[in-house]
Amino acid sequence: MRSSIPGLKALVLPAAMAVGLCGLATAGPAQAEATHRATHQAVPLRSDASSPNLLTAGSFEQSTAGWQKLIPTGGIVNWANYNTAAGAPAPAYDGTGYLAFNTNIGGGSVFQDVAVPVGTGGTYEASVFLSSQSGPATGTFCLWSLGSSNTDLCSAYSVNSSTGYENYVLVFGVPQSTGTLRFQVYPTANGGTTDMDTASLTRIG
Repeated sequence: MRSSIPGLKALVLPAAMAVGLCGLATAGPAQAEATHRATHQAVPLRSDASSPNLLTAGSFEQSTAGWQKLIPTGGIVNWANYNTAAGAPAPAYDGTGYLAFNTNIGGGSVFQDVAVPVGTGGTYEASVFLSSQSGPATGTFCLWSLGSSNTDLCSAYSVNSSTGYENYVLVFGVPQSTGTLRFQVYPTANGGTTDMDTASLTRIG
């Protein structure tokens, strides 16, 4: 559980393959177990496209519109929006575009904020396909609920270019005080270059 701003000191997870943590103070243990979960698909699966994707440029088809870097003081976050049709150094999962990024500092990350109606709460699914530019890459994928207090659900990831893209999914029941959801990926400092494609955020309940 964390209730700080999702930056440098927010990331204190162990390097497990798929770890779900939820800090929703208003949910009891049974409710939290039912509405919050993190999963990792060893074989990539496409998400149900019946609900609209709330993210902008989630497939990175020659665009990073809506995406931002979080760069802690003294650190660097590098990113590149590659197009495989123009000779990218690694494959995309879907289409021709993907985003590659790395950092040299804990808390360095890429993210997108999505406004949601305050007072409605709801259950949201965040899905992303992750690989690496070359060799292994590790990090943590999070969905933040930002409002009167900040809570989150996260999954550690470990990927390798030799095995291709893997799907990580977070299902998060957010409190009614939430005004913004933050879709955020923290690559491990000096832990390889992460490739990201087919990112989505949908309301499922």
